[in-house]
Amino acid sequence: MVKLSIIIPVYNVESYISQCLESILSQSFKEFEIICVNDGSSDNSIEVLQKFKEKDDRIIIIDKKNEGSGVARNVGLSIAEGKYIYFVDGDDWIEKNALEKMVSKADELKTDILIFGGLSYYNNRGKNGGYSTDKFPKKYLDKVFSSKDIKKDIFKFPSTVWTKLYRLDFLIKNNIKFQDIKAGQDQLPFFHSMIKAERIALLPENLYCYRKNRKGAVTAAKKKKNFSPVYVFYGIEDMLKSENLFEEYKNIFVNKYLSKATSWLGKFQDDLKSEYYSEYMKLLEHVKKEYPYGWWMEFKPKEKDGYWILKLKQYFAREKQCFIRRFTIRRWEF
Repeated sequence: MVKLSIIIPVYNVESYISQCLESILSQSFKEFEIICVNDGSSDNSIEVLQKFKEKDDRIIIIDKKNEGSGVARNVGLSIAEGKYIYFVDGDDWIEKNALEKMVSKADELKTDILIFGGLSYYNNRGKNGGYSTDKFPKKYLDKVFSSKDIKKDIFKFPSTVWTKLYRLDFLIKNNIKFQDIKAGQDQLPFFHSMIKAERIALLPENLYCYRKNRKGAVTAAKKKKNFSPVYVFYGIEDMLKSENLFEEYKNIFVNKYLSKATSWLGKFQDDLKSEYYSEYMKLLEHVKKEYPYGWWMEFKPKEKDGYWILKLKQYFAREKQCFIRRFTIRRWEF
């Protein structure tokens, strides 16, 4: 059995996949397999992969139709043989000696999940961003902690899959998989894994290099055009119910993921906004019915509302709900 399985979903990254693979193959740590899942690329990505495989038999290529990176990662997981699992995107790369550092620390601390940082690269210049170590909650440094320790702080950790090293048997035991959606595929496995892990630790180093604003990347689009936040909400809701953790985490997840779906409403592509608004309103009505508390009870968005208008409406809805609660409490006191 190899020590580490590296899973790379590959879709139209022929200009970047060489840098990605070279950064892995040049690592000081060598006990790995690289599972490249070509997700129906229409460019020459598969040819680049094949040239690398001819030189290194640690590379495994799976060629499949396009279904999204979530499905591609699940396919890679289904054949992985390593003790640990690491996910890398085909247009990114990793720092020198990154694998040795993460595997060594995971072995030392016997972690289910090891979390480290990543720099955001704009035109080959790395900067601290939303995934860098300076965003780590300091109180969890230099210790091993569990899901129960971080219940109120779960969203203070990066949700990205490529800033974590997972133990494979932990993922299998808890049936942790990616959603089949166009964006945000790592939200469900992030939440699922963080509420099930018994041993989590931080490695305060930026080991991943995330290429920002690449042309053609889903995350580079200024306007939103898929319904991923809605699907993420329902996916996490179903997962919590199946894990019998619904009551424990419902207050935490509802506010976070409904707020995310709301912000997308203000950023949606004009010709698709009506369709998204319809799905969003179904979600909002579902939330009001199932969770009759919180700012959403006073929230009344309109289809043409922009991002900042929605932010203001959300703020005033929150303030109104707080006022109603305080008034209700005072009435009971009298």
